[in-house]
Amino acid sequence: MRTRLRGLEIAGIQMGIEVPDTCTWQWPESKVAEFVCLPREPEVHIGLRIADFSSADLGGERYGLGAWTFEVAPCGDDWLLGLSRRGVREQLARFDREFRNGEILVSREMAEQECFPLRSPLDEWIVLHRTVARGGLVLNGRTICDGTGSRVRLGSDAAGRLSHHRWAASRMPLMSPNTVVLREEGAHLRSFRTPWSDVADPLLSHSGPVADLTIAEETERPYRECLDPDEAAEQLVAHAVVPLCDENLFDRVLYNARRMAEQATVVRVGEVAQNVALVACPPAQFQNTVAPPSLGL
Repeated sequence: MRTRLRGLEIAGIQMGIEVPDTCTWQWPESKVAEFVCLPREPEVHIGLRIADFSSADLGGERYGLGAWTFEVAPCGDDWLLGLSRRGVREQLARFDREFRNGEILVSREMAEQECFPLRSPLDEWIVLHRTVARGGLVLNGRTICDGTGSRVRLGSDAAGRLSHHRWAASRMPLMSPNTVVLREEGAHLRSFRTPWSDVADPLLSHSGPVADLTIAEETERPYRECLDPDEAAEQLVAHAVVPLCDENLFDRVLYNARRMAEQATVVRVGEVAQNVALVACPPAQFQNTVAPPSLGL
């Protein structure tokens, strides 16, 4: 059987998808297609196969995303990821714990539709795990252009133009429209644009250096203070995207936050009431998929 390798690179994480000649699919008509690359050195190797498989419950966490159900379940040293619609599973993926190698099984019905096999949130799940594995964090916030680099403003209020309805769109809000991927490269902290976030400053490229991270609060008088590493780490974790079904990932997020807080400049600023955007409260579903803010760091 002949195969060809197709590439996708998001947040500096290159994925190589090995496609057999019996399985054709098209890139989706979305921003994901802007991240297509030549798979020269894939960090994540993904096999693709058309197969028949069961629609039985995987016995893990289940998330609703419109007409779809996304399942995540541990299986020995691996992860099983399932995508079902109307009670019928159309994709079943198996990845190692590090999300370096995996295989996606596609139902015959889905293959006939030539659908993109890394349908969200599969691609989001991979990028999240590899980002954390490489020492990075996925945070709620937005990037703002600052000369040659960017500033990261943490918190959902950073995207004040978003409404509750945007949060409640028919997709699992793992990486909601206001998330930022941060990772150290060399001695510098960098932010990365993703196809799922629409709060990055349009003046910024796909990746750029970060000057500082800001947490804003409403106050009567403006102020600015640098946080010490312990408090900075606690704030980073409080704003991190962490699925509760993966304790190992959560431990890594704690470690990465502590390390990042020692290197990065994290500041808290006070903004007078009339200058603070209204906070859009995320729906209960999102609140249940991320780590609680009180961590006792």
